[in-house]
Amino acid sequence: MPKHKNWFWLAAFAAACFFDFLFWKKNLGISFLIWIAVLIIIGFLLAWREGKKPSAASIVITLLILGFAFVPAWRSEPFTRLFSAMLTSGGLLLLSATFLTGNWPFYKMVDYFKALFTAIGGGLSRAILMGTKSSNPPPLEETQTTRGGKKVWAFLRGLLIALPIVAVLALLLTAADPVFGDWLKKILDLEKLPEYLFRAFYIVTIGGILVGIYLHAILPNKTEERPDPNKAWMKPFLGWTETAVILAAVDLLFMAFVFIQMRYLFGGTANINETSFTYADYARRGFGELVAVAVLSLGLYLVLHTVSKRESKTSQIGFSALTILLMANVLVILASSMSRLLLYEDAYGFSQLRTYTHVFIYWLAGLIVVTVFLELFRRHGHFALALLVMTLGFGATLAVMNVNSFIANKNIARAVAGEDLDVSYLVELSSDVVPTIFEKFNDTATPKAVKEDLGYALACRTVMMDDPVKLPWQEFNISTVQAWNLLQTNKAALSKYKVQDNNEYGWNYIKDGETIPCMYYGYMD
Repeated sequence: MPKHKNWFWLAAFAAACFFDFLFWKKNLGISFLIWIAVLIIIGFLLAWREGKKPSAASIVITLLILGFAFVPAWRSEPFTRLFSAMLTSGGLLLLSATFLTGNWPFYKMVDYFKALFTAIGGGLSRAILMGTKSSNPPPLEETQTTRGGKKVWAFLRGLLIALPIVAVLALLLTAADPVFGDWLKKILDLEKLPEYLFRAFYIVTIGGILVGIYLHAILPNKTEERPDPNKAWMKPFLGWTETAVILAAVDLLFMAFVFIQMRYLFGGTANINETSFTYADYARRGFGELVAVAVLSLGLYLVLHTVSKRESKTSQIGFSALTILLMANVLVILASSMSRLLLYEDAYGFSQLRTYTHVFIYWLAGLIVVTVFLELFRRHGHFALALLVMTLGFGATLAVMNVNSFIANKNIARAVAGEDLDVSYLVELSSDVVPTIFEKFNDTATPKAVKEDLGYALACRTVMMDDPVKLPWQEFNISTVQAWNLLQTNKAALSKYKVQDNNEYGWNYIKDGETIPCMYYGYMD
């Protein structure tokens, strides 16, 4: 039991109410960073109040969490924001699971899953257990102030429980008696009562979960000892002969695939013509093979490493040789997948999905290379940490590189080289792209035809973009404000690019006698 139980309840429900204030009917923005910072500050203050000190590794996680929590206030590109929010949420769970011990760098895969699920379980159960657990008998001499404080807390708890009960009964009585209903409408806005009930419900739910998570982080049921990442978490049961046969068979399959289909893997345009593939089919097949082969190969390595017996030095060397050969084959197929993606981008330009794939391939290749080194140096237990680092690296790369700016740079460069520029796709991209378009629009080296397309893209964005000042401050986003300011500052220069609105096309412009929509609202793979 905590020394200051009421402080946990007060802090958690204050944070839950603050969540409602920041996010109810509001999009993600600076509010996400503020709420995450508030949660962390509350946790550290409660730990200090209970006399608990976080580990040094917990400080590292805290800094990473705050860094990724900043991304939704910095970037507008949806996937980058979503992935950063997911990493932030996962980081909070990991922080709560290892707040005092800092054992996360020594976890195996199973330890990470166990820690995260234990933290979730603690969030769902610890508050209930603390509320039902009987306290010690009160001291014989209790001051009037202490007794008064307990009565206040008891009153507040009773009021919190009574509110939803009274609300439900009031709705029933209103339906039963119109006179009572009219009287109640005069003092309450009954039309919004369901909304208030829903908000009260999730505030109570979030508050209870936060109490449990804080308790789990600061006052865990038992202190976890530092695990040995290289120690097996289950007893191996598969013989070395069976393991060698499995790995050798997969290696032979991959080697045959790479050898026989070398032209298919790296054949380029000639291969597409022979197989009647479209560019899209060619790239999709490449990425499908990438995902299937890489995931299955890594999964096979982890499973066999866990369940296979390698009691002799010969079996250990043989296992390492066969798994390293497996990873080498996977790297070859990764290279072929990248070559197909480059071919696809050269033909049709860059899109968001293609860019995600680009970044993903590099980090996945990095994970495979690290896996090889871990196997060579007998540090295979650190694979989980390597996977965590690569996942964080993938998320950080998307945030730092500015995905939409990267796409605009590449596609505009193609247009300068004589390829077509998809203006509508530029308009569909987030506000992150606006500074890059302006940079190329004002560049004297940009050809006149390309500059005209960029001018129409910016003009479309000008008429379609809402003033961010009119949005709630909780939705503040640096990229959105920067884009708005640039568009308004250069409004006179863009005035010659006429954009109109009609029922048939929506916002559109006319170029060379052709009506072109500002946005197609389509999907580009």
